[in-house]
Amino acid sequence: MIVIATTISLLFTIAAAQLLENHHRAKDRRLSAMMVMSNIEKFSRNLEEISEYMASSDRVATWLLSKPVEELELLPDEELDMLISQASNLLFLTYDKSAESIFSNNIETWKNMGNVQFIDRVGECFSAMNMTEERWNDWVTEVERTIRDIKDHPEEYEGSTVPIKCIRSEKVRHTLKGIHYWRAWLSYMAATMRYHNRYNMEAIGITEQEVMDYTDAREQEALNTNKAPDFSEFYSEPISPDNLSTLKEFDEELEMLKVKSETISTSN
Repeated sequence: MIVIATTISLLFTIAAAQLLENHHRAKDRRLSAMMVMSNIEKFSRNLEEISEYMASSDRVATWLLSKPVEELELLPDEELDMLISQASNLLFLTYDKSAESIFSNNIETWKNMGNVQFIDRVGECFSAMNMTEERWNDWVTEVERTIRDIKDHPEEYEGSTVPIKCIRSEKVRHTLKGIHYWRAWLSYMAATMRYHNRYNMEAIGITEQEVMDYTDAREQEALNTNKAPDFSEFYSEPISPDNLSTLKEFDEELEMLKVKSETISTSN
């Protein structure tokens, strides 16, 4: 009876340990999947934010292209330069790759996930995200290089001033035409990422609302953590000159110089 009881007790202990381990593995699997899909959603939001930021650039570029170059040359140089700068004011795309790195480089995470379909789809998303980042940043770099080249080598371009040289340049005009296309492309890639992410959610059994709530919570936490200090917390009223006792000697020197200056003025 003792042997049987001991055996049963041992079996229960092993079973309980196995259940606990399975529970932890399932919890880790869900958290890893949530982090990955939240990362993809955050990337989509970044694309949309840049696209929205480009709205003013899109409008200005469209306006510039709608006007004959001869008419634009009638504008003051500073106004034309401001319009060109506003149209070419673009943001680089960056995103947090920590989740991608953990998921891609940790074999234990892959084993624990146990869902080949999910792993494949997430891998496709990460590849598309890296491609999007590279293509977009390459284009922004080319835009900056085009404008900078005219400013650095104005003698190689037609026109009397740098703003006029810019507006006459076919490269610059081609860039202005591309702004509307690239803005639409960012929105398209954001929608594409979400499209693939929905399949990720179905494959792993997590709802879209859960991913959105998790992403919102992470963004709010980041805002709270990275909140810049308020300048007013550090600013105080200026020091009263009467309290600057250590600088009295300079006050006296200034008085002497003032008297001396007034004396010279009077004698002249």
